[in-house]
Amino acid sequence: MLSRKQFESAAQAFARRHPHWAWVPGHRPGYGYLSRTTSHFRKASPEVEDLASDVLDVENDPATAHSARPALNVQEHILYSASFNVPAFYFNIHEPNGTPLPLVDLVRTTLFKISPPEGSVTTDFALILPSAPFPLLSQGDHPTLDTPCWYFHPCESATAVNEFMAEVEQPDWDEETRLVRWLELWIMIVGGIINL
Repeated sequence: MLSRKQFESAAQAFARRHPHWAWVPGHRPGYGYLSRTTSHFRKASPEVEDLASDVLDVENDPATAHSARPALNVQEHILYSASFNVPAFYFNIHEPNGTPLPLVDLVRTTLFKISPPEGSVTTDFALILPSAPFPLLSQGDHPTLDTPCWYFHPCESATAVNEFMAEVEQPDWDEETRLVRWLELWIMIVGGIINL
């Protein structure tokens, strides 16, 4: 777990080391966040992929892999969750014309590495795993921007990160190195589901 101050310190140091992420100061102290904009694509349906592979191996050719599909604009933010004392990943995916993607479509984009687990339920506002106390993916207001966003529920992330930290932490790490490494491990864990 991290305090808000530790999160901000780690996030600012992380942004200095990883220039594709930017630190955005909040409109009030303690509400800053990491931000970046990426492009992703809709994944072809299995039927289209089977047909395409019969005609031309489009998916395996990097030059043409996504040429027929328009790029989707993705705003990604890593914020502090005061409820769980850990980072939380917030994002939005929009069509090129600015229309937001509904949940059923956004989980079928290249942002996601895996498909929703079998037995999961998708509503207009959440992806719920079988017998889970909280939705894995929900829609809610961005804590700093007060705009609707999708976010991954952060409830078990501290436990997972702390298990990894117990294995990798070195006694000679200074506080900044330890905090940045904690954040990097959190990103690695979240990166198991999505392309960070």
